[in-house]
Amino acid sequence: MNKHYKWNLLFGAVVIFAMLLTACAPAATAVAPEVQTKIETQVVVQEKVVKETVQVVEEKIVVVTPTPEPPKRLADCEINFMAGQPHQVAGRLLAKMFTEETGARVNVLVVPYPNMIEKATLDVTSGAGEYDVIQYWYPGLGSLVENGVLADVSDWWNSNAEAFQVDDIVPAFLDNYTEYNGKRYGIPYDGDIHLMFYNTTIFEKYNLQPPTTWDEYLETCKIITEGEKGSAEAGSEVYGCGIMGMKVPLILIGTFLSRVAGFGGQFLDAEGKPVINSAENVAALEHLIKEMPYAIPDPKAVGFDEMLGPWLTGRVGMVEFWTDLGQMTDNPEQSKIMGEWSVAPMPVQGEKGKVSAPMNAGWGVGLSSLAKNKECALEFMSYIMRPETTLELNKVVGGLDPMRYSTFDDPAFQEHVTKTLADAAKYAVTNNAVPWPRDAKWWDMQEVLNENLSLALNGDITPQQALDDTQAAWEEILAQ
Repeated sequence: MNKHYKWNLLFGAVVIFAMLLTACAPAATAVAPEVQTKIETQVVVQEKVVKETVQVVEEKIVVVTPTPEPPKRLADCEINFMAGQPHQVAGRLLAKMFTEETGARVNVLVVPYPNMIEKATLDVTSGAGEYDVIQYWYPGLGSLVENGVLADVSDWWNSNAEAFQVDDIVPAFLDNYTEYNGKRYGIPYDGDIHLMFYNTTIFEKYNLQPPTTWDEYLETCKIITEGEKGSAEAGSEVYGCGIMGMKVPLILIGTFLSRVAGFGGQFLDAEGKPVINSAENVAALEHLIKEMPYAIPDPKAVGFDEMLGPWLTGRVGMVEFWTDLGQMTDNPEQSKIMGEWSVAPMPVQGEKGKVSAPMNAGWGVGLSSLAKNKECALEFMSYIMRPETTLELNKVVGGLDPMRYSTFDDPAFQEHVTKTLADAAKYAVTNNAVPWPRDAKWWDMQEVLNENLSLALNGDITPQQALDDTQAAWEEILAQ
């Protein structure tokens, strides 16, 4: 065998041997390809931020601070106003209205009506000076002036007369309420007169008409009282009339004057001399005493407040009263006889008798001589004198009675009190208003008359003696 042949044989044997080894060996593990992680660093030059836009409803309370208003012109002003107890509603309303317009503070100090003149006088004579503006009963005007209680406001009045529309004021109220010895000491405030009010339901029950004479008044009062006797429980009986005979000058003398005027009498003659014991006046007092047994008991204990209750509950057939009774009678908070009333002129009697408007009560407002803030007090008085102010005070229950012609004619006032009442009051004050005396000595004179009238009503002395004694005392007082 040659050499090449042997070499090829050897190579082939090696290959076969290798193949056998491979076939018999265990399977080899697969090798995963190499993975290389490549780390790259990026430099962020500008970041772009993308946000999701979400609509949110958010409620906000915005408090707007208002621009401060400038102070009102009388914001630094404070005054004290002395008001009468029957007029406290009007007094407080007036103060409120004035404060709202001017910013001034008005303290309303209420005083019982029988004590007002004495209270005002003591306030000044003692030097206390508590009041700046004083409501006063006009028969006490002379006494207040002589005691230095009220300041002379003539110049102020004259310079404002046009603005006050003086021609619109009922003359009987203008001078009697404010003038003394040719000077002005106040302004008219409450125009008081008496009219005859009657319960229409009771009058219809007995087929009666309003009395035109004092004799008819007595007969009407008697018919109702006797007709109602025994028809109701004690304390709720109905009487023909209500008579205010309480021993208070404003009350008792007012009731007497209502009859004096109707009988044609008077207290003083044209020269200012007393004629209190005239035949007409004696007849008037005798008539009053005859009426009392048929009036709601006891007339000697009945005043303003004591008369209101029986009237407003339908226990009185008729009563002479101030014109604001109509407002109270139609007030559902007070009255049980709303719409069951009407009004008539005061009765007359005898040849000298005539329909009259007795100026019982009646009030003015004046400046205290010790007023601490005179200018503010006069501003307050000027405000009262506005026609629109007085109209508002005349349209509230517990307010004031008119003292201007324009109020009587105002549709709102007529609707408030009824046109019948407005017309009757205007006619009365226009044709025969009967005022009380206002002399400084009247304060002493009225005390004598009040005492003697009370004695006569009690039956302690006769009407003639009561007025004779009064005449003698008046002559002595006036001679001093």
